[in-house]
Amino acid sequence: MKQVEIIRILDDTTFVINAGTNKGIELGYFIDVLKTDKSYNYIAKVEEVYPDLSLCKRYGEQRLFYGDIVRIRYPDDNQITTKVIKSKTSKKRRKKRG
Repeated sequence: MKQVEIIRILDDTTFVINAGTNKGIELGYFIDVLKTDKSYNYIAKVEEVYPDLSLCKRYGEQRLFYGDIVRIRYPDDNQITTKVIKSKTSKKRRKKRG
């Protein structure tokens, strides 16, 4: 599977990625732009979709760079699963706050 990344920067807020309708991207999807040298990401929204390309608009103050890796947020409205994480210590052994 080919990695999705920024292939062209048009201006300060818009850029083009190398995935379109062939990867199942639709208008209005959100994507995460992952920074390779930092531990954070920022969000962009897909504005226009073509067969092999998508035009996206970023939100926030971070700068865009050619070659940044992109992760697509596919909406899974029907398959939401929740997991309950329980503490390993029992209630009697916990320290009381006060």
